[in-house]
Amino acid sequence: MLARIAMKFRTTKVKDIKVSSLSYSSLLQIGDAKQIESKLDALAVQKEGGTDSDKGFELERYPIFDSTVKHFPNPEAVEGVHCHHQHDISIPIIDVTAISSSSIVQLGSTNCIQSLARQKHIRIIRSENKERV
Repeated sequence: MLARIAMKFRTTKVKDIKVSSLSYSSLLQIGDAKQIESKLDALAVQKEGGTDSDKGFELERYPIFDSTVKHFPNPEAVEGVHCHHQHDISIPIIDVTAISSSSIVQLGSTNCIQSLARQKHIRIIRSENKERV
């Protein structure tokens, strides 16, 4: 449910942040934003014995990448009042191993976040009846 909360925004104070890996349409947002959008279409092909080319593996060949995403309707509004005993949020250390595939880590506030990741994994394995080279 959408929450309409009567409160003041609080400042986030972070002494140290460590992100080991950030990839594939992902975002580390420091500060406030009105809207964040991230989208990823990924095709992962794993072929036993390796592959020389990506020919024949175009995204257009797979219906998942042309599909229309159905969004949920806006939820009913819920009103609430909160009492914060501190004016800020203090965090000494944030340690993130990885941010990947259209993911978002944010220090701050956002009014609207839309994130979409469509992934297709293909594994091509040699037949057990064929002699291995």
